[in-house]
Amino acid sequence: MSHIIVEEPTHLAAMLDSLRGTETVSLDMEADSFHHYRPKVCLIQITIDHQNYIVDPLADIEMGPFLTILSEKNLIIHDAGYDLRMLLGDFGFVPKAPVFDTMLAAGLAGMKNVGLSAMMHEVVGVPTVKRYQKADWSRRPLPDYLLEYAAVDTQCLLEIKKYLEERLNQLGRLAWHEESCRASVRQALTAKEPPVEEDQWRIKASGVLKPREMAFLRQLWTWRDRMARKTNIAPFMILRNEDLLKLAAWGAHRRKPVEDDKEFPVRHARRYSKALIDELKAAQALPPQQWPGPRRSDPSKKLSEKVRRVVNLLKDECETIAQGLNLPLNLIASRQALTRIVLNHAVTLEEIRKNEILLNWQANLLLPAIQRVLN
Repeated sequence: MSHIIVEEPTHLAAMLDSLRGTETVSLDMEADSFHHYRPKVCLIQITIDHQNYIVDPLADIEMGPFLTILSEKNLIIHDAGYDLRMLLGDFGFVPKAPVFDTMLAAGLAGMKNVGLSAMMHEVVGVPTVKRYQKADWSRRPLPDYLLEYAAVDTQCLLEIKKYLEERLNQLGRLAWHEESCRASVRQALTAKEPPVEEDQWRIKASGVLKPREMAFLRQLWTWRDRMARKTNIAPFMILRNEDLLKLAAWGAHRRKPVEDDKEFPVRHARRYSKALIDELKAAQALPPQQWPGPRRSDPSKKLSEKVRRVVNLLKDECETIAQGLNLPLNLIASRQALTRIVLNHAVTLEEIRKNEILLNWQANLLLPAIQRVLN
């Protein structure tokens, strides 16, 4: 797959000349989120008139002019939300022209597998290699096989877009897709950092632990998070969640203080022996009144049996509509949206729009079912 790597000012100037003369650009990016605590954009791939460019934002080039021009182009992106959030966070990038999300289009066109690899194979006939998805894109220099892998996606997006656009037009769903894309972009650009939860340490499978075991898990998880922040390494690369659970259970059932790492149930945890021994001792010293209990549920989020029953009835009605259109229910309405409709008794388009529960096409599609159930 031929491509031009943009890592010097002369390369950038040549690419900008091509970019100015086009209306539509296929866009993708690679980040190092799998390897680092604080991910960053490591590559930006674009295709202009079948010419592939790979922009290296870690190189000594001025990104401002490129992103300014790019923001004015019609963009084709697969699963645009993640890419746009990353580009906004790292560079303040905000698209000003329409975005065509091929993943949303594939879903609305009734395709069962909406992954880019599957669509490249089905639509373009290009076999793809998934094993590089978790590569460390921040390493330099990047090997040729990774650069070729990065260039393939945008090369195929224009053809995939044409194929999906035709299918949506035949199904009469182009307007659905346009509204869904606008909503997806708006959500990506206004997304806020989730608040830090006091109970973040309650990882999967921790709910069956006893209070003393949970005290050890909380101590170990907090140490790992602190270590990951300090070194900017992904937490799982320090210790996996299952390793924390094993260490927590092992430490909680010991009667004697931990003095060395020879008995550690996780062998590769020994590289952090001194720190882990200190944390295990700290957990052992906690009095029972400082052990955490089960997660407390928020009473305000509990639904009455009557509300839950109505939500389920509405969900069944919407499921029937979705099946008739050969669409998954989540594309038409989430359970959260259906719950809000029931709680607000939103039985008119105006009420649904006022509460910003559904998109217009979703509301129009589901309104008869909503009125049947709630009235």
